[in-house]
Amino acid sequence: MTVRTVLPPLTLPDQVGRTWLVTGATNGLGREVATAAAAAGARVIVAARHTERGRDAAAALSNARFLQVDLADLSSVRAAAEALDEPVDVLVNNAGTVSGARRETADGFELMLGTNTLGPFAFTNLILHQVTERVVIVGSGAHRWTHMDFTDPHFRNRKFSFQNGYGQSKLAGMLWGLGLSRRLCAAIHDDAARPAVQLAHPGWAHTNMQNQTPWKVINGLVGFASNFGGQSASDGAQSILVAATADLPECSYVGPSGRGELKGPPSLVGRSAWASTPEVADALWQFAEAATGTRLPYPG
Repeated sequence: MTVRTVLPPLTLPDQVGRTWLVTGATNGLGREVATAAAAAGARVIVAARHTERGRDAAAALSNARFLQVDLADLSSVRAAAEALDEPVDVLVNNAGTVSGARRETADGFELMLGTNTLGPFAFTNLILHQVTERVVIVGSGAHRWTHMDFTDPHFRNRKFSFQNGYGQSKLAGMLWGLGLSRRLCAAIHDDAARPAVQLAHPGWAHTNMQNQTPWKVINGLVGFASNFGGQSASDGAQSILVAATADLPECSYVGPSGRGELKGPPSLVGRSAWASTPEVADALWQFAEAATGTRLPYPG
C-alpha cells in the first residue's frame, strides 16, 4: 500500500511583484492557475496559441499580457522566446493536447509528443535564462501507461494508439523534468540562484481534454463518469499551484491524494520506474535536443 504525504491546505502566498508565465492559460487548468496567481497579486503572462482567446484571457486578469505561442510549431516557439522581454519568476508548462488519431506537428513530430513535450522543452530551454525561481511541468497519471520507444517515438512505423501516444507524451514530460532538474543542479550549485523544477498532475479534472478519444460513445461515458469520479478544474489546479509555490524537495511530484490519484487534496505522489530512471531521462534529453535544436543556456 502506497503511503502519501498529504500537503497542508493551500493558501497562495502573496505574489505581488512576481511574474508567472502560464502556457495554455485560456481555459481549463491553465486559466485556473493564471486566475489564482493574478488574484494573489502576480503579473501573469498568458501564453497561448489562439490570439483572440489569449487576449481575452489576459484582459480578464488584473495585471496580465498575452504571448502568442503555438507549441506544435518550433518557429512559433522561437518567435515567442524572442518576444519575451522580461524576467519570469514562475514558469508553468501546462499546455497540452490529445488526439485519437496519429497527427503531426508543423515539424513532423507526432502531435502529442510534439505539443506536450518537445515544444515546451524547446520553449523552456530558450527562455530559461529569464526564469528566476521555479519551473513547473504538468504531467499525468497516464505516464504509467507505456514506455519510451526511442527507435520510433513518432509512430512512423509502429502502430499508433491513443493510449501509447498520449502515455508516451506524458512520460516524456516526466523524464524531461527529471533531466532538467539534474542538469540545473549540476550547473548551478547555489540553491538560491537556481530555479527549482517541480512536477504536478491534476488527477481527473473536468477540462476540455477529458473526452477526446476516437470513440464518441466512450467520450460520452467518460464525461458522465467524471461527474462522479473526478473533480473540478479549480480543484485539479491546486496540485499545480502547490508545485509552483510550496517549499518542496527538488523535483517532487504533486497530485491528488484520493484513491487512484483521481481527486482529493494535493499530496506528494509516486511515479513509474520509467519516469524515475536517470539513464532514460538522459536518453530523452539527447533525443529532445536533437529534435528541437535547443540546449540549456548553461554548460554541460
